[in-house]
Amino acid sequence: MKVTETPAGTLADRAHRIGEQPADQPWARTSDRSVWRACTSGLVLTVTHLVTGGWQADIEGPGVTRRSPVLGSRGAAQAWADDRARGVS
Repeated sequence: MKVTETPAGTLADRAHRIGEQPADQPWARTSDRSVWRACTSGLVLTVTHLVTGGWQADIEGPGVTRRSPVLGSRGAAQAWADDRARGVS
């Protein structure tokens, strides 16, 4: 199943329930054109363009939920999520 076909958290939640880590998948735009999603290190990374302006990243996985501040670009939000998913502060 592709990341772009599932809601946030679904891939990671299902994989962890059956004892597997979801496969890493690169950033891809979802059917909701304001949302981009990726899987890294067993976490689902989501970047959303906000109606009020700016971009916000979410990191989700078993026992992990983290949200970025509002950032100025999609690239900045993706970098924030990628860095934190890899353990960089």
